[in-house]
Amino acid sequence: MKLIDLVKNIQSIDQESVIFQEHLENVNADIIISHAEEGDEGVKEYAGKKYYYLIEVFLAKDFIEDWLTNLDYIPSQEAIAQRLHEYAVKDA
Repeated sequence: MKLIDLVKNIQSIDQESVIFQEHLENVNADIIISHAEEGDEGVKEYAGKKYYYLIEVFLAKDFIEDWLTNLDYIPSQEAIAQRLHEYAVKDA
């Protein structure tokens, strides 16, 4: 799954979940949705790959909602995913 796929369906994702991304520097890197666990240190292994903490789903939902409310246009799904990624990596 990619971040853009999550953005398209974010309302159906469990708010208690966490988004982990394979390569944090690449908005198009694969993501997984999981739950934080004690001792995981923000890293999940799945199918032989490491995924790193990006952002909690509830924070992603709040960010997207707040950002869209303050715009006078509707951005593309790609633009939403890009902005969420920037926020998660640099500001969250």
